[in-house]
Amino acid sequence: MIAPQTALLTSSVVRKAEEGCPIATQDITVNLKNRQNAIDNAAYGPLNPTEANDEFWQAKASNWNTTIEEAKTSLCANCVFFVRTPRILDCISSGLSQTDEPDVEQIINAGELGYCEAFDFKCASQRTCNAWAAGGPITEE
Repeated sequence: MIAPQTALLTSSVVRKAEEGCPIATQDITVNLKNRQNAIDNAAYGPLNPTEANDEFWQAKASNWNTTIEEAKTSLCANCVFFVRTPRILDCISSGLSQTDEPDVEQIINAGELGYCEAFDFKCASQRTCNAWAAGGPITEE
């Protein structure tokens, strides 16, 4: 038998998925799995964007055959796979509301969270990965 809280969470995830929310915005386990895939296969990072992360940025610069300064301009915030439409932000908000987080909007704004269509997970604007491509963010449906 499914516990009542689990049943409620499961029905909420199904409902939001039916409304067009990516499952990773509703299910933290799926999100973490997909984020780990981006870390493992596309060098998603850096872990803490507020630190210097010289080694991380040197690896990006080498991968993209450019300078560290130029690599640092290629972020999720301006990637074509980074989605911050009102619908996606609502999906992220509703998913985080299922947790014990007290201020969901503050979390979304602090990390400038969006949704990565390339790897299907919630990502932060100040990070990047090897799949970065110019043209974003996507802010309109």
